[in-house]
Amino acid sequence: MAAIRHRSTRARTAVFAPINNLGRAVRVEQRLANAIWSGLLRDGEKLPSETELAAMLGVATVTAREALISLRAQGLVTTVRGRGGGSFVTRPVHAADESLKALISAMSRVELADRGIHYSSILSGCAELAAERANDDEVEELLSIVPEPATAGADAWRHADTELNLAIAALSHSAHLTRNVIRLEMEFGALLRVPFADPNSWPKIRSDQLQLIAAIAEHDPAGARLQMRSRLRGQLGQLAHLQAQQRSKS
Repeated sequence: MAAIRHRSTRARTAVFAPINNLGRAVRVEQRLANAIWSGLLRDGEKLPSETELAAMLGVATVTAREALISLRAQGLVTTVRGRGGGSFVTRPVHAADESLKALISAMSRVELADRGIHYSSILSGCAELAAERANDDEVEELLSIVPEPATAGADAWRHADTELNLAIAALSHSAHLTRNVIRLEMEFGALLRVPFADPNSWPKIRSDQLQLIAAIAEHDPAGARLQMRSRLRGQLGQLAHLQAQQRSKS
């Protein structure tokens, strides 16, 4: 399998940050699984070796091995033997969407709304700070995240939307805020972007991304906050609509 490699980012560094002591194999598995579901780790991407993974996460090699075995059993990782081999992310897009839809359906409307408020509040604050602090090179970096419409599919839009939020969080220059956004993306971002499967949503996704970046480029904190809130309000509305549809089927 040809390895997909990506540039290092704060978000990707956080995926492989050390694990605490409690239930380490399970926690390694959960962190990597969440990173795969959220799009932080992409389909076809090569993971570090067992030894490298263990060293990065601060766990024993056997712990990393146990986590990878569990991920393989879930169909999230494939191991290829021999030269050029290793462990590769295998995100089953259709199965993933169905699994995430089941999670959305199981949530109450109140819980979904509450999580959306928290997510939106944190990211709106990040956008405001990014507009105050971003320089021209950092704005160009944000623009480079937005895919070209002719070549992007649902997975590309999901990944770009995740990366954009994480990049904006990093521009807040707050390590605490950035860690919060990484956690929210792992816990909630994948659910929020299930409606991105609809190709009719892609032009709006791109337009919202570009308008948000424009406000940051203009060093307009209030405008950036407003654009982020408007963008997320639309996404949360689509998610609520999907939840209603799922519940009507059951």
